[in-house]
Amino acid sequence: MPCKPRQPEGAAVDEQSLRLFAKVAGWGGRAAAMRVKRILGEGIMPGAKVLDIGTGPGAIPLNLQRLHPEACFSGCDISYGMLRMACAASKKKHVQLLLAAGDGQQLPYKDNAFDVIISLFALHHMDRPEDLLHEVDRVLKPGGRLLLMDFRRDMPRGLFMLVNSLWQLVFFFSSGRKGFCLSVRSAWQPNEIADILSRYGLKRFQVHANPMELWIINKRNQQSP
Repeated sequence: MPCKPRQPEGAAVDEQSLRLFAKVAGWGGRAAAMRVKRILGEGIMPGAKVLDIGTGPGAIPLNLQRLHPEACFSGCDISYGMLRMACAASKKKHVQLLLAAGDGQQLPYKDNAFDVIISLFALHHMDRPEDLLHEVDRVLKPGGRLLLMDFRRDMPRGLFMLVNSLWQLVFFFSSGRKGFCLSVRSAWQPNEIADILSRYGLKRFQVHANPMELWIINKRNQQSP
């Protein structure tokens, strides 16, 4: 376990970190979209309205849109810098992505607005995940599909050290070389999220985990990580 007490990373993103995150998202956007498609299976149907919370530069929904051209994708992020990047990428790829500025803990959407909600590696920025989960529960349609994925703070120490070493090697000359470590230190543990779901009566969601990640999914999706 790299860090037992949680150390909040916060939601603010400086300009240099923003550019670094955009670069990483660009490298992995296609693979991440393919992974989301595999996990959700047939969850993204033609005409489905899909929301990506913490969309960053929009790499995941833009790549998903190529896989599901008949679905409608939206992205929400608290960072205007990220949204500008997502808008530019959308125009460059000639892909429509509906973007909105907003905090995941207070989403700027009406009730039951989306058929599918995804969020990859944004949860650790939130100090009150129960607020995010309440908002997801509010804007996700009954029977809608959910996939929230993030690091887990209690990942095995050996795995953490391996990935952290690789990250620092790749970003050795960047201020972001501590990025993975800071993200893991601010991440939540599966048991903490399970307790929140139980305590706040969010009965249609459940937690799964693999050694590196926790997943929050709706109970219809029984595929294990």
